[in-house]
Amino acid sequence: AFELDAVLHYQPTTWPGARLPHAWVFDASGKKHSTLDLCGHGRFALFTGIGGEAWVEAARSLGAELGLTIDTRLIGPRRALLDHTGDWARAREVSDAGCVLVRPDHHVAWRADSLTDTPLADLKRVLKSILGR
Repeated sequence: AFELDAVLHYQPTTWPGARLPHAWVFDASGKKHSTLDLCGHGRFALFTGIGGEAWVEAARSLGAELGLTIDTRLIGPRRALLDHTGDWARAREVSDAGCVLVRPDHHVAWRADSLTDTPLADLKRVLKSILGR
């Protein structure tokens, strides 16, 4: 539930349908990147963290199968992207092993709170529904 009046105040959320929240994450050189800039232009993006590697593999496999490019962003310690400030951890509203699937228009298409038993099947079902296939 929104803490403030949703009409008058912006409240970042990854609830499906909402615009992906901005958060700063950092690459290995210390350069900061906005989560909004990490979404591919005209492509789906999938954000996950430590323990979410199966989501990344599922996205890569399905991208090839469905003829899509799905940018994957694995954010966490000893990964290409780091969340030094904890901004993304607070904004994502899912666990490290969960995922947030973002449409090409930067709106959240779907999210999973944690890694499911069948990430490939779950992501496939969601993408086929979104794409009407």
